[in-house]
Amino acid sequence: MTQTTISRVTLQSIENYRSAATQAVAAYRVGGRRAVGAINGALKNSVYPRTAKLAPGATERMNVLRGNVSEFVVKGIDQIAKGADKAIKLGSTAAAAQVTKAARLTNRVDNETMANGLQAAARLTMPGARVALAVSGKVSQGASALADAIGARPVRKTARKAAAKPAAKRAQASRSKPARRAVRKAK
Repeated sequence: MTQTTISRVTLQSIENYRSAATQAVAAYRVGGRRAVGAINGALKNSVYPRTAKLAPGATERMNVLRGNVSEFVVKGIDQIAKGADKAIKLGSTAAAAQVTKAARLTNRVDNETMANGLQAAARLTMPGARVALAVSGKVSQGASALADAIGARPVRKTARKAAAKPAAKRAQASRSKPARRAVRKAK
């Protein structure tokens, strides 16, 4: 079994928040496009048929304008989402790199007093880091639920708490289930 380190827990938390942010951006993109489509549909189906009877020329101009505005809004939604995705990637990559760099630096400490102090600090902060990991996991799951509800699914990965218990329970549960045979009924 591998030893859980403060850097490993922190990296897992960073991955959870990256995943949650990516899911939220995907939900924003799909939701924004869906809202534009709903407004366009309402205008085409409810408003334009009535106004076309009274002022067909004005209705046609409004329809063209609506198309131009919709195109502009969708491009804006996509640009914002693309920029947010880029910022998420850059931020999470930089944060993970800094955590990894700090972990490497602390592993190279030769001074025994300094090393003992770092180990004590790690032991004291580990419970808080585990709580932060659990919270980040729930945030990531919530963002996944939001993305599922709206129909956007770019990423599914959520870092798990560093423990072998869930896998062991699944393995034991699968061993305890009796095997079922498929039986054909004679006709």
